[in-house]
Amino acid sequence: MRKGEPTRYPVPYTLWTRRKGVGRIPTHLHWEDAHALLKCQRLIARPIGSATGSWQTGPRRQRTLRLVEGENPYKARLGARVEPYGVFLLEVKQVLSDGNLIVRNLVEKGKRRVPEVAHETVEPDLVFPAVRGADIRQWAPSPQVYVLLTQDPQKSEPYPESHMKSHWPRTYGYLTRFRSVLLSRGSKPVRELAQRTAFYAMFGIGPYTVARYKVIWKRMASDLIAAVVSQFKTPFGYKTIVPTDTTSLIAAGSEDEAHYLCAVLNSNAVREFVRSYSSAGRGFGAPSVIDHIAVPRFAPGNRVHQELARLSRVLHELGKQGKGKQVAALEQRVDAAASTLFRLRRG
Repeated sequence: MRKGEPTRYPVPYTLWTRRKGVGRIPTHLHWEDAHALLKCQRLIARPIGSATGSWQTGPRRQRTLRLVEGENPYKARLGARVEPYGVFLLEVKQVLSDGNLIVRNLVEKGKRRVPEVAHETVEPDLVFPAVRGADIRQWAPSPQVYVLLTQDPQKSEPYPESHMKSHWPRTYGYLTRFRSVLLSRGSKPVRELAQRTAFYAMFGIGPYTVARYKVIWKRMASDLIAAVVSQFKTPFGYKTIVPTDTTSLIAAGSEDEAHYLCAVLNSNAVREFVRSYSSAGRGFGAPSVIDHIAVPRFAPGNRVHQELARLSRVLHELGKQGKGKQVAALEQRVDAAASTLFRLRRG
């Protein structure tokens, strides 16, 4: 950097790491002794988007990464905020003859201690299968719990108490057990929303949360791990899968579009691109990480788009069966199709 002069990108970036098998390096070593224990990588770095954006680091030859970069026409969202988990996450223990459910609140899933209700009856209307980040493998989502969704997705507001009492009185009775817990949540925006509307208000829920087709991925990870979700067969009928806030999602207009997007996000080109500027951990798969991926909008008549969608469908079927060798071969075809999509050079 030179004072008074604009920075020219990319800038040289040197990464020093310990050689394989080397343990802790004492800080008092002379350079000559320490150097033998280290390896050096000459990289380049530049901000993504604007000069204040996340820094992207990588090898000096970044043609592949640059071809993936661009404006994304798709908007990613955070999954449903379902805190406290011990209130809104449920285990369905039994389906009664009248269609109502006997449930248990999953007190062990949350950090906040709430009383356990082991045999509560609720109506099924607001109970949905939920997918958390931990429930996602590449091409293989697996709902393990249920979520009570007390927010009207179309209005992004809680159902009014009068409506809840008249339509779902048993669910309302369950929620009243946790009134004090729900009115004292740690998040100020959620707490203020609950005080202004209904004590069981939730946050971060809209039409995209309950869209028929969604591509979802782990939010807290070290790699981009995506899958497609839609309807799920529960003991009380087919229900829309709701991703929770440990996932990110894109609501798609059709099943083909969702599978197309999933294949693109699971391709090596895109995963390498995201890893170049997003650090492993809680924010790795945040919705914003895909803002700079130039994903072409899905075109049903485009041969490459249809091929990516088809491959994703097949991989989801194989993912359920755990057929590793076939999955690996098809993933290579996904990478080849993605290379064509982004006009990447082979080799």
